[in-house]
Amino acid sequence: MNNSSDNGFDVIGDLHGHSRLFLQMLELLGYQAEGGSYAHPLGRKILLVGDLINRGPDSKGVLKIARNMHENGTALIILGNHEFRLIQRGVAQKPLDDDSYEPYLSWIRSLPLFVETPTLRSVHAAWHYSSIQILEGAKASDDAFVKKTFEKETPEGKAVNNILSGIKISLPLEPKLKDRFGIVRKKGRVRWWKNLEGKSFAECLYSPMYPEVREQIPDPYEIAQVEPYDERDKPVFLGHYSLPPSVEKVMDMVVCVDGCVTKDKKLWAYRYCGEPLPLCKNLVSCE
Repeated sequence: MNNSSDNGFDVIGDLHGHSRLFLQMLELLGYQAEGGSYAHPLGRKILLVGDLINRGPDSKGVLKIARNMHENGTALIILGNHEFRLIQRGVAQKPLDDDSYEPYLSWIRSLPLFVETPTLRSVHAAWHYSSIQILEGAKASDDAFVKKTFEKETPEGKAVNNILSGIKISLPLEPKLKDRFGIVRKKGRVRWWKNLEGKSFAECLYSPMYPEVREQIPDPYEIAQVEPYDERDKPVFLGHYSLPPSVEKVMDMVVCVDGCVTKDKKLWAYRYCGEPLPLCKNLVSCE
């Protein structure tokens, strides 16, 4: 688990290859070009919550900026499910999604699965306590560890899936539920930080799925995998959920800075200044 001093962090959501919006957000947050990288005059750092690559027009550009800032000490960066899938393909000696990722793969493998500083935590999808415990000390640079994640039923495979893809439950057979993109899904991601016992599908799912189902509840066995987040713990910052603009991003101790940058053409960030309880007013966006 990584530690860092807290001069303040600007937590930026999933970039998915949108380098123009990345640079626009850095400018909005007050970062200035410096020696081929970017730095903040007050010593603030960015925190990238994963999914730097795929979908957008310039993943290589995003990786170049992010690596320069990381190597210059002005960025903390964690892995998202897209980066981890890339790592798995590399270890399995399968062709990469994009050959331009090859020069960055070793650096990507140096990034942590999650981070904790004196005042905050960050993970791509879910701070699932038992999964975090399993992965404590695990490194994506370790081929042996990565190979253990090839099978989803191994402890390592389950743990990585939980923290990078979220806690999922089976959806009702009827009515069939669609995500915000109109795709029918068999499983949906839940509000893993809350006690969901006895709650309806509509109350459990995050981001929402349609139509809302308020008369049925999920299988209690599946809900039992949820480990509600202790509100006495540090704020935790996430990406991953492709939230519609209308869905809340600050929920008690949990902040999700991921709208769908590819669909909505809007990038979100949170200006964190050490506050013990996150504030909606600290959210910023650019488009």
